[in-house]
Amino acid sequence: MRWQITTNALAALVLVALGLSTVVAQAPPGASAGVVHELMRQPLADQRGTDVVVITVDYPPGGVTPPHEHPGYTYAYVLEGTVVSQLDDQPQQTFSAGQMWSELPHQHHMVSRNGSATAPAKLLVFFITPHGEQLTQFLPAK
Repeated sequence: MRWQITTNALAALVLVALGLSTVVAQAPPGASAGVVHELMRQPLADQRGTDVVVITVDYPPGGVTPPHEHPGYTYAYVLEGTVVSQLDDQPQQTFSAGQMWSELPHQHHMVSRNGSATAPAKLLVFFITPHGEQLTQFLPAK
């Protein structure tokens, strides 16, 4: 099969690269940010202006993502390890492999980190998001 890179695909790759550089640049000192891999992005059938995006997030031991939000619906599934998550002012929860949570559009994800200082963790994340929106917006420091 022969692959062609369209303008949209190239733009998506650039946005992912910029998003990754933002994640790494805003990680707290001494902590490693999760590494994001985009697996799929396509329009949602019968839902004009809406995309389905699937990513993985690989957290190294002690890895942290700064507080952030997403513009669309988010469904996160833990593939391996443990992930500590806190949405808005709710209590922190620890999710293990095989468990998942969901987030509403623009819900503040205040804590997202690997629950282990010695083992990696991995998430599979599905987004239903407005077309062309950046997947992650970091929240201003308080």
